[in-house]
Amino acid sequence: MNKARVSIRRKLIFATLAPLCAAIILCWMIGAVLITDRIFSQAQKKVIGDLNSARKVYLDEISHLAGIVKVAGLSPEMSASLEAGRFAALERVLQQLLQSEQLSFLNVIDADGVVRYRAANPQVKGDLLDKDPLVAKALQGETAGGSQLYTSERLGREHTAFAKGVATTIRITPHSRPTSRMAEERGLVLVAVAPLRAVDGTVVGALQAGLMLNGDSRLVDTITRIVFDKEEGGAATVFLGDVRIATSVRDTAGERATGTLMSGEVASAVLDNGERWSSRAFVLNDWNISAYEPISDPQGKVIGALYVGMSERPFLQMRTNLNLTFIGVLLFVALIGVTISTWISTRLAEPVRALAEGARRIAAGEHIPPIDVHTDDEIALLADEFNTMNREVSTLKRTLEQKVMERTFQLEDKNRELLNAQKELAKAERLAGLGLLAAGVAHEINNPLAIIRGNTELLQDEIPVEALEREEVEAIMVEVGRIERIVSNLRVFSKRETLLPHPFELERLLDGILNQIGHQIPLERYCIERSYSGCGIVVTGDEERLRQVFTNLILNGLQAMPEGGRLAVAAEEIEAGRLVSVTVSDNGSGIRPEHIEKLFTPFFTTKARGTGLGLAVSYGIVSDHGGEIRAASQEGQGATFTVLLPLMEDAAPDSSTVQAA
Repeated sequence: MNKARVSIRRKLIFATLAPLCAAIILCWMIGAVLITDRIFSQAQKKVIGDLNSARKVYLDEISHLAGIVKVAGLSPEMSASLEAGRFAALERVLQQLLQSEQLSFLNVIDADGVVRYRAANPQVKGDLLDKDPLVAKALQGETAGGSQLYTSERLGREHTAFAKGVATTIRITPHSRPTSRMAEERGLVLVAVAPLRAVDGTVVGALQAGLMLNGDSRLVDTITRIVFDKEEGGAATVFLGDVRIATSVRDTAGERATGTLMSGEVASAVLDNGERWSSRAFVLNDWNISAYEPISDPQGKVIGALYVGMSERPFLQMRTNLNLTFIGVLLFVALIGVTISTWISTRLAEPVRALAEGARRIAAGEHIPPIDVHTDDEIALLADEFNTMNREVSTLKRTLEQKVMERTFQLEDKNRELLNAQKELAKAERLAGLGLLAAGVAHEINNPLAIIRGNTELLQDEIPVEALEREEVEAIMVEVGRIERIVSNLRVFSKRETLLPHPFELERLLDGILNQIGHQIPLERYCIERSYSGCGIVVTGDEERLRQVFTNLILNGLQAMPEGGRLAVAAEEIEAGRLVSVTVSDNGSGIRPEHIEKLFTPFFTTKARGTGLGLAVSYGIVSDHGGEIRAASQEGQGATFTVLLPLMEDAAPDSSTVQAA
């Protein structure tokens, strides 16, 4: 009889596990294929989108060059100097434009296509460029730009530094085409040409600007920064032919892989056939998920390629982890199947039915006596454990309601914390978006502003000091300076800067600010209270950045009391020495309740000539230090600003790149 029970259990377990194992193997095979395809399909789609973004950055650089020469070409003095053949008056302006825009060359060309003046190489001129397609378009009255391939001889004419040689040493690369070349001596140049017109509108020449990409990592670094997150580890490259001339790809030594070659398979599709490439490609020394796009000159000839991509290793690791997880889940399910089959076989015994009935009665809330099983096997042990469980359930039922109430209160606290965190996250995302907008606005304003300042300075030099027009020109310079300060604040608000943390005395910093603030605002009508003398608090952070925060708060407090009043500055350690609290209080007119939530929003200000960036920048600086800034006020009773900063050494920020919020 015992033999029969064992046989039934084994048959039942086998009948359960056989289809389950088959299902596990089938599901694993299907799941592995689906996971692999989905991961790499999504990664490839992302790289294609990244290539589109990179192409836009590349074309925007050409558009930027076209904008420079187009705006500069509008100057009537330039066309007049070209017709007169005298460039001495414009030499400073052209040199300044060449340096400020970091151009590789800037040339003035007459109506016959003859170079009359080179800002980057003034000694070389007189060569004929009428066959250049971009120059030809400009001489016909059309601003043109694009990518061009320059020989080493032409590069030497364009810039004195290029005359010494700009050859890129070619490095042997796995999977590349065989080559006997030792170096690439040509240059890939972004060029823009705009017409110069006389007063009557006729084209008298052209202004040509160029930016050589060989060895210049600014463009590829910009693409990498815009397209990829730090965790993705992506890279971008500009190829001249199949040679990397500018890249953010790193070799095994951590250096830029300039001079390495494109994979032969990719070169055949992109360079020979002018097609886009989007697939796995061998890049330098590893397989990458890549996308390539050909770069063509104005005649449509493929002269290079633009690349973006990322290593496939993280995706392979992700696939492995997902497969392991999937296998683990399936094995866990199999284990459950074994347990269920064993339990089902055991239920065939009568004592198990009694246990099941007892479990049903307990679930119904009944109190049952202990179950007696008169056997010496595992069923008896199960009955003992069941009786123990019955006693524990009775005890747990008495404390269940209390535990539910405790967990409910804890859940409510967590919900409140989550709501607060969501508000802070929403504010951070809003400020980050405004930071990107501010960076773009500052960049677009700065170019025409530089031209306005340059032309105004030329006017100042031409107008005598005693002339009536001199006052108007000086007024223009004052307003230009004001715009430059606003643009500077926009840049501070938007761009990432490096903190330089070090320990410093908070008392010394606050005293220095209060002692120097009198140079900006007369302090005779104010009473300043200092409630921190002798505190001896040492803070670890960027002293100059925090000086900017406290100076801004103190100036705001004084400016809120135009007729005079009391300004209180206090500092103390709180929370058992983990934080320092610095408060700046005034007894001015206060802040309206509806303005409190908007104080740290960029461009919000209640001052007649304010920019609305001071408190927003201060908020970002304090946040970068791991701190918090708060504002409290009652209208008509003054305002109080509180800055909380961590005091512990491990809470101080390291020398990392941060962005004003």
